[in-house]
Amino acid sequence: MERVGEAARRGAVKMIGEGRIGGYLIVWGDDAHKDLHGEYFTPATDLALDWYARRPVLYHHGLDGAIGPALVGVMDALRADEVGLWAEAQLDLHRRYTRAVRDLVARGALAWSSGSLPHLVEVAPDGRIKRWPLVEGSLTPTPAEPRRTTVGAIKGAYEALGLDAARLLAAPDDLNMTDEGENAVNRDEIAAAVSAALEERAALVEQTSAAEAPHGPVRRLPTADPAEAIKAGPRITVGSPYDGLEALDMAHGYVMLRATKGFRGVSETYANALAHKVRRAGLSALKADELSTSTQAGYGDEWVPDLWSAELWRQARLENVILPLFRAIEMPGNPYELPIEGADPTVYYVAETNDEADLTLGPGNPIPDSKIGSGKVTLAARKLALRVGFSAELAEDSLVPVLGMYREQAMRALAAAIDSVLLNGDTETGATGQINSDDAAPPAGATYLAFNGLRKLPLVTTTANSVNAGGDPSLALLRQVRFTMAHRYSVNPSHLAWIVDGGTYAKLLGISEFLTMDKAGPHATALTGQIGMVDGIPVLVSAAMPLTMADGKVNASGNTKGQAVCVYRPGWIVGYRRRVAASVDYLPYYDAYQMTATVRLVLARLDADVSAALYNITV
Repeated sequence: MERVGEAARRGAVKMIGEGRIGGYLIVWGDDAHKDLHGEYFTPATDLALDWYARRPVLYHHGLDGAIGPALVGVMDALRADEVGLWAEAQLDLHRRYTRAVRDLVARGALAWSSGSLPHLVEVAPDGRIKRWPLVEGSLTPTPAEPRRTTVGAIKGAYEALGLDAARLLAAPDDLNMTDEGENAVNRDEIAAAVSAALEERAALVEQTSAAEAPHGPVRRLPTADPAEAIKAGPRITVGSPYDGLEALDMAHGYVMLRATKGFRGVSETYANALAHKVRRAGLSALKADELSTSTQAGYGDEWVPDLWSAELWRQARLENVILPLFRAIEMPGNPYELPIEGADPTVYYVAETNDEADLTLGPGNPIPDSKIGSGKVTLAARKLALRVGFSAELAEDSLVPVLGMYREQAMRALAAAIDSVLLNGDTETGATGQINSDDAAPPAGATYLAFNGLRKLPLVTTTANSVNAGGDPSLALLRQVRFTMAHRYSVNPSHLAWIVDGGTYAKLLGISEFLTMDKAGPHATALTGQIGMVDGIPVLVSAAMPLTMADGKVNASGNTKGQAVCVYRPGWIVGYRRRVAASVDYLPYYDAYQMTATVRLVLARLDADVSAALYNITV
């Protein structure tokens, strides 16, 4: 089991010498200062400090899959003061993984975490920890994550140190451990003893010069009278570098940052401070029962077990392949007009210039006048967004680090949504004709309603660019589809790409002319998700490509046909008004988190002849 005080969570272990570390292993609390599990240590907690002169140091309580229960170092100094139990340890730098742990400590990425064995622990009904025999100290990146120290890990570590672990395995009644009653520890006596120890420690520090101690003098938190501090309990406050800013200042700063090129979202510290100040200035409400909580099945409950691995078995997903196919630009405004070329000037066969009349700029000039056409494409960005609420209890109790994991999953979900709308976008809202909902009006807020995508062009806008396969795909059919586009688009394989569903890919494997990537050799391109080539054109499988009806559109049921879309890549452009940004805000008034992820983009085409489709493929 593990208990970590607020101060220990807030401050990382520090390097205090070559391979030597120090920090508060335990922080005292009281009824008003409990840990994440509603429990707290006091100076009266029996830590069994007299059992051993040395104790093992583990990484993550021996639960890390790579390091396991291997010994990282040895705790050889434990001193109680008015804040808690100060621990110092020497790392075993002869081991490669210990050097990696040392580097993490130097970067401030690890914290102390005390370990005991469950059968030795006794906790009062009010959460006061009466008995906690200290059997190991762990260096961990997630000290707030509950862990149980296993007997196997402890036995191995104690054997490595040459210590007898027999007393750790005995029943508590056989250990003569201090309990309440006539054997109870007097709090005032402990305060006096700690005060004496502090005076001795201060004298030792004064005698040690900076030259004699490479790591410098030991620094302690400023305190009042030690005895009174122990009785009153620690008083810890959490600050922020943004304490001096008002809500409007931080909101203005966020808007300015968001407008910059390459914006990827603000830090969690900034977002939390902004959320706190905004709600102090004017509170906002949350809807009820819409948060993921630690007790809600399917939305967090499974991540709060008694004992599970910290590894998350991620859901299998295909890579996002469509977005990288096209050129992207930043839109300085919305809407934004992108100029494009129009008709070319006319070239004539002309006679030689003979006299001065031929030098006029009017009709007499032997070279006829012509014009260069021009055009424009209007880009109007549309916003895709998601929002997830989850309780602070879920973030505290989950074995999985939900803040980072939720952010990562949200980013992947938004990337998948971008691929889907680029391929399936259709702004039709009627009861029929929508390529994604041909038999009913599409639901409000459906991602594909943002703008028109690759499939709609051949299936609805330019139907001459679509071919009914009526069965299995063939090289002849693929070439027929490809050349429905104008030759200026279709003749250059390096400018084209095929996008197919998984079933169509399986059928393509039966075509002898389909060149898989293992056979492509030097002709293979490096597109994400590419699985083969046809006539030198890369073929990509996309999870966003749906199975359809025989007409190439999707309805509520009976979608069994495959589809292949050929796109002229330079004929499409993706405009960004806002790149993908994710933010996690802590709402202190509700003790909950709100995570949002957004993007503003649009897909635009050069003309109505830059994609083609083969539909009604038997898969």
